Amino acid sequence: MSVTCGFFSVACALTWLLGLPTAVAWMRHDAPSPLAVACAGLSAFGPLLAALVFVVPERRLGALFGRFRTNPGWVALALAAPFVIHLMATTLYACLGGRPAAWFHPPVHAEQLAALIVFPLGEEFGWRGFAYPRMVARFGIVRGSLGLGVAWGVWHLMYSITSQAAAFDPFVFGLGMLELPLYSLLIAWVFERSNRSMAVALAFHAGAHLDHVEQAPKSELGLHVLHLVVLGALAFVAARSLRCEAPVRE
Repeated sequence: MSVTCGFFSVACALTWLLGLPTAVAWMRHDAPSPLAVACAGLSAFGPLLAALVFVVPERRLGALFGRFRTNPGWVALALAAPFVIHLMATTLYACLGGRPAAWFHPPVHAEQLAALIVFPLGEEFGWRGFAYPRMVARFGIVRGSLGLGVAWGVWHLMYSITSQAAAFDPFVFGLGMLELPLYSLLIAWVFERSNRSMAVALAFHAGAHLDHVEQAPKSELGLHVLHLVVLGALAFVAARSLRCEAPVRE
């Protein structure tokens, strides 16, 4: 467990330090320098770099990057899952009288398009390739996935300082702390069924950036609440399924 704690600590430290110059510029209402922007881009690789710190001395790179070969259907399901979840929440919101500003939140800016590639590559080899097997072995598949999701949420702390708010945004951070443990359970469900294929983990993460419902206006609070409700219901079903299939780990 000490190795896993060390990994989480290094991942957070690297990401927060690299993201700090841009965050400080935004809090000062300044445009970040090109160097700060470059560091912010590299901050996404904190989990991958942290994992390398621990696996390179042991020459276990193969274990970190994992397997990729799996049924393409699982990759397609993982890629589409975030969109389906978001669509369910938005449909409920509209049926209850809400008027969503948008039904689809695709990446439109250059940094959002870059995030679609950079964040899955920078994060998933750390979260699912390195930390997930250790958390599951220590706490069981459900509690381990939830614990990983909590650490994943804390890691996003620096990203809760946004250019729009020009300060730490507790709404963004709180939403992530509620959503990411639930997403972690859903990823675990499809990850296990694909024989822990990293292609599936990367696809799910990329899918979340293809339709980023968290970018919906804060004024649409009902949509955010319903999104959490849908996520929670699906995560509950996933947890029951995972428990039934892995009784020894629980």
